Amino acid sequence: MRDILMRHFRSAGVAVSTDGLGSVIGALPGSSDAPRIMLAAHMDEVGAIVRYINQEGFVKFQTLGGWFDQALVNQRWTILTNKGPISGVSGLISVHVAAPSDMTRVFPHDDIFIDVGARSKEEAERLGIRPGDAVVPSSSFTVLSNGRYSGKAMDDRVGCAMMLEVLRRLKEEGTKPPNTIYFVGTVQEEIGLTGAHTAVQVVKPDLGISLEAGIAADHPGGKPEGAQERLGEGPVLYLADAAMLANLKLKGFIQRIAEENKIPLQTEVLSGGAEDSAELQKFGIGKPAVNFAVATRYLHTHNSVIDRADLDRSVDLLVRILSRLDSKTVEEISRF
Repeated sequence: MRDILMRHFRSAGVAVSTDGLGSVIGALPGSSDAPRIMLAAHMDEVGAIVRYINQEGFVKFQTLGGWFDQALVNQRWTILTNKGPISGVSGLISVHVAAPSDMTRVFPHDDIFIDVGARSKEEAERLGIRPGDAVVPSSSFTVLSNGRYSGKAMDDRVGCAMMLEVLRRLKEEGTKPPNTIYFVGTVQEEIGLTGAHTAVQVVKPDLGISLEAGIAADHPGGKPEGAQERLGEGPVLYLADAAMLANLKLKGFIQRIAEENKIPLQTEVLSGGAEDSAELQKFGIGKPAVNFAVATRYLHTHNSVIDRADLDRSVDLLVRILSRLDSKTVEEISRF
């Protein structure tokens, strides 16, 4: 993901740098006194790392990020080794020999293993597998009906795509923005917003927007008490989550721009979860920040689903928002 973002940044002619953890920063300069706007989309995804290999050659792992245990079994995985990627499958006891109590229970992640085809620990090691190697979900991108897409790591590949499309649109329009925009691909969001914490020290933004995969609840079992987003009903503005409250003036500004341009805008209030916007908000003495998202079904699994129209309308709205964030507007939003 880092290579992809850097390639797109450089092809767009923007200056590229990194922070000490590997977050990627592309800068699109405005006038000399322009406010600094930080767009953040995280490059990492939920996955795992190799913990150890047992004597029979099966790989035990530790999860990274929030996983349901039931989402881990009987899935395809890729282990990223120094010798190249190794494919594997997370094993599950056959139903033919399962105890009655196994038929409905959730197998805890500590009991799950990855079968790479090795017949011994030594054979797995000859493949290049070592403790600490990254383990990532393996699944194919698929176009579903009605303009909907399925694939792994929509959290936060959809945010990265949003960021790159905004950059492309701004460059195509050829107008100098009334601000300096920093397009930032952050690392380690899924384990504590770590990359945003360091990248914000480099950018020193006056205002921040994190670009994310939202949490759609428009499916069987989904409830508005948990999440309010629906696919196909436009971009999502987060008002609250477990780590932050949206800046009310920035919220109102974005809602006005959406209304003026007849772009549908959903709102979300969550009791759990946190995004990079929490770190943008806490920079310095505090900065206006919001989380801006594309509604996504089935987050933190091998196969999430988005609606392409939501992504397109999110890009449209962001381009209009950025074109209006001049010094006077940012100063007014920041004033209490």
